[in-house]
Amino acid sequence: MSYKPELVVVIPVYNEAENLPALLEDWQPVFQHTGVPYKLILIDDGSKDNSLRLLQTLAAGDPTLEVYTQPNAGHGPAILNGYHRAIDAGAGWIFQIDSDHQLQTTAFRQLWDNRTGYDLLLAQRTRKYASPGRQWVSRFAGWSVRLLFGAGVSDINSPYRLMLSTALQPALSKIPADSFAPNVLITSWFVKKKYRIFITTVHPMDKGLRQSRMNRYFLRGALRSFRQLILFRIK
Repeated sequence: MSYKPELVVVIPVYNEAENLPALLEDWQPVFQHTGVPYKLILIDDGSKDNSLRLLQTLAAGDPTLEVYTQPNAGHGPAILNGYHRAIDAGAGWIFQIDSDHQLQTTAFRQLWDNRTGYDLLLAQRTRKYASPGRQWVSRFAGWSVRLLFGAGVSDINSPYRLMLSTALQPALSKIPADSFAPNVLITSWFVKKKYRIFITTVHPMDKGLRQSRMNRYFLRGALRSFRQLILFRIK
């Protein structure tokens, strides 16, 4: 695509073949309604199911879709890959959602309509379906950000965020490529720099949420994220 998009949507993908058709069917009219040039950048993180082939097939018939793949590195690196590609594409605004399609599309309109005068616009989740262990880690992460950077955002890792690209770009240069939770660091950056932040809420889809569980990968990643958060604070 040769045009310069005003809106670039970043979607990390890992084993979501069953959710991708509904995700794109529900979201494409929302982005079309903005009336601005846009594209979707989908980063396949080494999916083991049919996600990549499905995306490539869909992209062949839809010029707004760009599909990239990377060796499995995790959700965080996939998001960062997408953010860097969005910046390179000349995006005015960058919107990030996850490919599991667990959150309603309706909150986006409020973010988009309020973008003038803000640098970061977040929809905080009204409900998270997580194991007690993961809930504790999320609360600890939120407490750490408030302690190190200041208050203002409760759902610091929200995967439903609209960001002004010129405000995001300097943060990306300071975030490690292997970051487990780059959105936590990005939220911290916006709070630290006293950027203008708009906050609303987003509800889960009627189908409900999949429970996210604590495991060794998540625990190791959370510990690494906490170390990166401290280093990020002193940069």
